[in-house]
Amino acid sequence: MITLEICIGSSCYVKGSNQVVKIVNDLLAEKNWEGKVEVKGSFCMQACQDKLGLGIKINGERIEGINLQNAKEIISNKIESLL
Repeated sequence: MITLEICIGSSCYVKGSNQVVKIVNDLLAEKNWEGKVEVKGSFCMQACQDKLGLGIKINGERIEGINLQNAKEIISNKIESLL
């Protein structure tokens, strides 16, 4: 099981992490990955403080540079590489 954590802290929320949750849920349905990926909310990962984009971790690895425009592509590619 792949674990995908999305920061829902106030800074990431303002930057669109709530929309990334929807993007991820749609992606999981589209790719038929519901039973393979567990999505969790998380509080501050300090990604915004480090100017790394939205706070996203996949299997504990912080993914850098994610924003609303590239979230689907980056997350999809990372999950595909782990399956």
